[in-house]
Amino acid sequence: MFNRGLVLRLLVQAGNRTLNRFSSNSGLLLAVPLFAVLLIPSSGWATTTRNCPTEPASTSIASGVTYSGTNCLLKTTGDLDSFTFTAAAGDTWSMVLGFNGSAATNICMSLYAPNSGGTAMYHNCTDYPCCGNAVTTNQKLTIAGTYTIDVTESTNATMPFDLSLERISPAPTDASPTVLAKNTTGQVSPPTAQEAYLFAGVTTGTYQITASMVTTTANVCIAIYQPDGTVVGSGCTDYPCCGTSTSVDLTPAVNGNYVIVVYASGNDGTVDYNLEVSCLTGTCKQILLTCALTDALSYNATTGLLTMNFNFATPVAATWNGWLVSQGTTQLLWSQSEPVTEPAVTMTKTQPNVAKSGVDGVLSTLTTSAGGISCSSWALVNTK
Repeated sequence: MFNRGLVLRLLVQAGNRTLNRFSSNSGLLLAVPLFAVLLIPSSGWATTTRNCPTEPASTSIASGVTYSGTNCLLKTTGDLDSFTFTAAAGDTWSMVLGFNGSAATNICMSLYAPNSGGTAMYHNCTDYPCCGNAVTTNQKLTIAGTYTIDVTESTNATMPFDLSLERISPAPTDASPTVLAKNTTGQVSPPTAQEAYLFAGVTTGTYQITASMVTTTANVCIAIYQPDGTVVGSGCTDYPCCGTSTSVDLTPAVNGNYVIVVYASGNDGTVDYNLEVSCLTGTCKQILLTCALTDALSYNATTGLLTMNFNFATPVAATWNGWLVSQGTTQLLWSQSEPVTEPAVTMTKTQPNVAKSGVDGVLSTLTTSAGGISCSSWALVNTK
């Protein structure tokens, strides 16, 4: 017989990794032992890659998005591809424009503030073959509203491009939280992509942020930003000269969520990488993901339909999983990606043809690739 306060242990073995255990107190009687998948740090959230719309068109771009594809193409000096995003006053944003393939001509990026009257607040072009294949800029914005990024070229030529956007401050909702002393793998692709991560920086600790190359197709770089968007550390690997890893030691000047951006050196290659945040000295802090996930179950004994009404919220992008536990067996009901969901929303799931087996349980979890289970719900229903 199970007692109240029973510890629920979820065990998993991922690839060749050692067995890990997750425990949570449950105030309910568990009808059966339960084993389920716990996600542990493996791969970071990939940049969302989208093809540009067919011309003539202007399209929106959001933090964590890279536009790259057959429609992201300039053909003449009068050809202009336009992208818009909404920002608040005081935000800091990072923008990267680069070649997609061999350079045929230089490409340019212009940024326009709301109601700018056609005057660019920023304009720059690549300087190929002299000095680089990409245009990069971090901009602290002073006006709230819709900003416009225009992409053009310097001479008439067929020139594919990639454009990436990432919010640096406040910390972007597309960033993946890290787990102290746990390795995360990821990939920079397309070449201008920016992979964002978070860690909770506190002034009582010194952190070491390390990135290393898995593939040697391009050197990998990291930049670390404090909560106000100021860069406080950076570094790149120097392969084949001087090594395949780079580290930054950081003692935070202020408490808050720090952003790590991983990118390819020169923004002109793709690279697989490892990333790890460790506590070097002192007292460090782990990001605590708070979320809400509750379930109210009902069962129609005539039709065999199980109805699950969920109330949930998650501060980071997650995967929502649900399992039906009945008579010693575990059945996966659903697994789907969930974006940042704040405030809480309600959703309904149904499962037909559930047998009249007695008291069954439904376990639901919200999981992140770097942090594992951020919250869970366990509920029972009488199916007799």
